[in-house]
Amino acid sequence: MTSINKENRFWGWGYTDHEYDKEKSARFLDALVNLFDMKELPPKATHSPIESFDIPKSNLPENFINSWKEKGLSIDNSERLFHAFGKSYRDLVRIRAGTAARVPDGVLFLKNTHDLTDLFQEAKENNLLLIPFGGGTGVVGGTECVGSEQKPILVVDMTHLRRVISIDQTSRIARIEAGILGPKLEEALNKKDFTLGHFPQSFEFSSLGGWVATRSAGQNSTKYGKIEDMVQSLVVHTPKGAIETSQAPASATGPSLKQLLIGSEGIYGIITEASVKISPLPESQKFVSAFFKNFEQGINCIRNIMQSDLSPSIIRLSDPDESSLFLSLMLSSAFQKKAVPYWFKWKNLGEKPCFFLLATEGRKTHVKFQLEKMKSVIKNNQGAVIKKSFDHKWKKDRFELPYLRDSLMDHGFFIDTLETAAPWSKLMGIYESMKFAFLQQKENNLHIACHLSHAYKDGASLYFTFIGQQKKGAEIKQWEDIKTMATNVIMDHGGTLSHHHGIGYDHKKWMSLEKSPLGIDALKAVKNELDVDGILNPGKVF
Repeated sequence: MTSINKENRFWGWGYTDHEYDKEKSARFLDALVNLFDMKELPPKATHSPIESFDIPKSNLPENFINSWKEKGLSIDNSERLFHAFGKSYRDLVRIRAGTAARVPDGVLFLKNTHDLTDLFQEAKENNLLLIPFGGGTGVVGGTECVGSEQKPILVVDMTHLRRVISIDQTSRIARIEAGILGPKLEEALNKKDFTLGHFPQSFEFSSLGGWVATRSAGQNSTKYGKIEDMVQSLVVHTPKGAIETSQAPASATGPSLKQLLIGSEGIYGIITEASVKISPLPESQKFVSAFFKNFEQGINCIRNIMQSDLSPSIIRLSDPDESSLFLSLMLSSAFQKKAVPYWFKWKNLGEKPCFFLLATEGRKTHVKFQLEKMKSVIKNNQGAVIKKSFDHKWKKDRFELPYLRDSLMDHGFFIDTLETAAPWSKLMGIYESMKFAFLQQKENNLHIACHLSHAYKDGASLYFTFIGQQKKGAEIKQWEDIKTMATNVIMDHGGTLSHHHGIGYDHKKWMSLEKSPLGIDALKAVKNELDVDGILNPGKVF
């Protein structure tokens, strides 16, 4: 009954039979040993087996178990443990230590939407809490098992609802069940020469419903938009009944119910279907790579591209620290030491320039024209274009990097990310304030890197990665202190709390700063109307 066909790591990312490239991992670990002035790499840690967890007996009522076991209910300990966590740093620390804040009492692999009416009714009668679950890749505690200790928790796994119901090729709209994972969704659309164009880093293991529930963004969002731009309509089942939003390309019939439900993270209802806008598979996709002497120079270039009539599909800029780490992964040590510094000096880029990657896609004539125009903008902004692009290596590594996090944690490194978005006029202020704040964290000896990940006409998203050495025995406290400090910097300098990771459990204490106390009251009023008994995903969002 597992939600993913291959055996999945419960203690880390992805498949148990897959590892990050060993040579590149070793090179990166060597770079970290040098970065933190360590004498040697700490020995590799072992992971706690499932048997080491103290998993209590399920508290689901016996009558409920008997009536639902033929409808997809599992109380198997391995399934309960897998569905107790997402894939955040905090989740993985707890898993590796053999501890869990709370394990659900059962997992229901929902087989059809008709069962939801009975499920909501029986959940109310039996005092159960329900947590919708897609691929389980969330990094902000969106499926955290929280709520009254007296109430059993049932996770509702959606991955058996994975049909592509219909593809309207005339309107370019696909109606799809919410439990489908990224690869299967794209495979079905590609057979009809279409794409959704949504490729988050979690693509292999995340679901359409999860993307919608968290307002996800993919690497090609500069062209295709974030998931909220792609959704035409939704079907959401609440304890009071089903809501199906209007299937119209545009509407002026009051506030958007669809947009209220997108990003609601399962607190209002369970997303079972989405009708999404699809695009023809591009005839061509071309990349260009470049370096800029500093981060601000690169940001100005991206702003000029976005505020022109040009249309990139992917646009990314790494700061000097991330660029150095990127090169340590992509290039051999000898090449880094000899050829790279020589080329940087020749191009007057300084010792640690910023790596820039851009792509455009569509019809061949469009791509050729756009690429030449964008190269011209890069050069006019003092960027040095590389003849041979890094696109092949970048694309190959894109979905592999979460496996590298496992390798780093195996050797006692702290690593986490957070992201934001802001107007162009505020981006450098957020970036510089974040770098300064981390410099003050001397006791944590942290290294922070950043890249600009998604761009718009009026602003962009910044994605921060911080790496350090774990404080043994205090890993969670260390993470909480750093997470709080970094998030406060974002909120104090005009950034959004989240551009694409969502809110979940970890971000909710800052929500009133962005939505206002009255705004939170309005969202709570919707919750109380649709889920008056508080059955769905308690303790999330607000």
